Amino acid sequence: MRLNYETIPRYVPHAVKGHALNQNESQYALPERLKTAIRELPLDLSHYPVDELTALKQSYAAYAGVSPQQLMVGSGSDELLAILCQAILDAEDVVAAPIPDFSMYGIYTHIARGNFVQPDADGLSIGSLLETIEAERPKLVLVSNPNNPTGKMWSLDELETIARRVPYLVVDEAYIDFTMEDSFKDCLAKHTNVIILRTLSKAFGLANLRIGFMIADERLIEKIDRFRSPFNVSGLSAAVATVVVNDSDYIDESINFHQTQRQKLETLLTPIGNVLPSRANFLYVETPDSEAWAARFLEKDVHVRAFADGIRVSAGTDEAYRLLQQTIEEVTSLENS
Repeated sequence: MRLNYETIPRYVPHAVKGHALNQNESQYALPERLKTAIRELPLDLSHYPVDELTALKQSYAAYAGVSPQQLMVGSGSDELLAILCQAILDAEDVVAAPIPDFSMYGIYTHIARGNFVQPDADGLSIGSLLETIEAERPKLVLVSNPNNPTGKMWSLDELETIARRVPYLVVDEAYIDFTMEDSFKDCLAKHTNVIILRTLSKAFGLANLRIGFMIADERLIEKIDRFRSPFNVSGLSAAVATVVVNDSDYIDESINFHQTQRQKLETLLTPIGNVLPSRANFLYVETPDSEAWAARFLEKDVHVRAFADGIRVSAGTDEAYRLLQQTIEEVTSLENS
């Protein structure tokens, strides 16, 4: 084994009983028309998925407003993040990210033998991140937009400022379908060192398929693609994803559902603490009692994600909200008695 392999956390998935509002999965049920179309897909499982992957790239390119040559398909954006770290980083290269941000950034950096740094304080401010860039001189900066877990939005001007100061910038747009006007996509022509990551696991509700996309200048895609395994996505996953991406009404329905449910959730969570603004399918509530609130909700089989200074709660169903409200009212009643 590699030296110090123990420093890399092992991800062990756990089955969730009840309402999973801790993973930001879509809570919008797949319409019957799409289930029917998926069931009717012709299956040819004996061949490698050349045609299926080509069709998926063409469909997603049309949705995203880019050329297929600007795309790479991966087994979730996680795999693409791992690939680009392997492609870009040499041993001991520095990678920087805001704090808090997606926890896998540091893990994939370490797997690629890089050094991961984050601001010491005020980790979601542009000033703090630029100070870190100036001090550490990273080869790669990773930024989720909207930010996971807080929902903070980085402006396009801020992202362009970062792009001008580093060799490579990754803008992780896992939740951008909920606020597409904030995408960095139209700025790519000016910044050929920027890579966008997308996923079908959130707004498209296809987390089980593990489909992600990398969008970048086609010359950069050609270089990074050398580090991708052949046929890294199954034809079955690609074919199902193509059916869903081609149904433009579905993504509109999903976004409308999650926006409505997020607004309900904001009102519901206000008694807990300061609810941060969000355009994604989750909310972050600042509270010093994050672990206690997560434990209380779990007693009602509602799973939320606890952080040091707050909880992240995914937009969910009205039934899940009923249990959240019941818990909040019970706690409030005790505190006022």
